[in-house]
Amino acid sequence: MIQYFEGYKPILITTRVTWKLPCHGWYKCNIDGASKGNPGPSSLGFCVKDDEGDVVYARAVDLGVTTNVVAEAKAILQGLEYCVEHDFHPLILETDSLVMKKAMEGEWDPPWVHLSFIHSLNCLVQG
Repeated sequence: MIQYFEGYKPILITTRVTWKLPCHGWYKCNIDGASKGNPGPSSLGFCVKDDEGDVVYARAVDLGVTTNVVAEAKAILQGLEYCVEHDFHPLILETDSLVMKKAMEGEWDPPWVHLSFIHSLNCLVQG
C-alpha cells in the first residue's frame, strides 16, 4: 500500500468561476456562511447588487459558535428575508453551499436539525 501511495499523482481539475451581472431589472444576492472548525466561531455575510452591479445592501453577522451548515442556512435565510422585505425581485440567489442548494431543491434530505431552516427558506421562495 505504501508503494502505491508513494507513486500516486492526483489529477487536478480547475474551473474558473466569475461573477456575472444579473439581467436587466433583476437583483442578485450573494451569500456565504463560514465556521472556523465545525462547530466553531461562525459568521455570515450577504450582499445585494442591482443590474448595474452596484451594491444595494450588504450585511455581516457574527453568529458565535455553530456549524458551517447552520451558518450557510442562516446566511441564505437572512439574505432572502431582506430581499423579500425590500421588494428586491426578480432575484437571483447565489450560494456556494451544495448541501443547502440540494436540500432546498428537495434532492437531499437535510439532517433533522436543519429542517426548520429549509422549511423557512422554501416558504420565502414560494411566497
